[in-house]
Amino acid sequence: MSSEEPLQQKNPSWGRMFLSVCSALLGVQSDKNLSTDFSSGRIWPFIVIGLMVVMVFVLSLILVIKLFIL
Repeated sequence: MSSEEPLQQKNPSWGRMFLSVCSALLGVQSDKNLSTDFSSGRIWPFIVIGLMVVMVFVLSLILVIKLFIL
């Protein structure tokens, strides 16, 4: 058995994709995780999760601003 086994083409879980999107939005995504994400072959789940995270972020900012202004 070698110490470097080939990477399996395994689809990441939704939680793994969520963490990957959040770290990418913060700018702390590592090159290893980036290549793993792109090797899965599925981009739409990352796009959907990214849009949902951005919408929740914007809506939470609007809510916080409305609470402190009123």
